[in-house]
Amino acid sequence: MTQPFYKSSRWKNKREKILRRDKYLCQECKRYGRSTQASTVHHVNPLEHSPEYGLESWNLISMCAKCHDSMHDRTTDQLTAAGERWRERVSPPP
Repeated sequence: MTQPFYKSSRWKNKREKILRRDKYLCQECKRYGRSTQASTVHHVNPLEHSPEYGLESWNLISMCAKCHDSMHDRTTDQLTAAGERWRERVSPPP
């Protein structure tokens, strides 16, 4: 049986690297001039739809819990308009 993705050491290490890269600041809040502590790493292209991007640094951004919740519609499990805007801004390197 494979270990769930979010419990894996690869994810935990990558998550920590992304938080450090972003200086533990929410990148969504930062766009609006706010300095908010980030506690979550968001998959711009959701893991469920693009597992091949699960550990790609360009696909991961640090967010506070409030902003991360605003990226997903928790009833439909789809990205919100805010989540789609991040997807439009971020793409795989050539």
